[in-house]
Amino acid sequence: MAKLIGRKVVITSDNDNYDDYKDKVLICTHASKGGRGYDDALYPEMLCDFECEDGTKFPFALYEYEFEIKK
Repeated sequence: MAKLIGRKVVITSDNDNYDDYKDKVLICTHASKGGRGYDDALYPEMLCDFECEDGTKFPFALYEYEFEIKK
């Protein structure tokens, strides 16, 4: 598992809820493999929180399969 906190990512999911953010770079602020809201069926995927580059909070948590780390 790569360190995710502070990493810049882009959304790869086709979930319509994320459409306003698909072309934006997000910065990971939190990552966990459990806890409130975590779907145990997706273990060991990390569930991550993000903020936009301008500092605004991204309103969704994403699992690792829903984003790609920017190189």
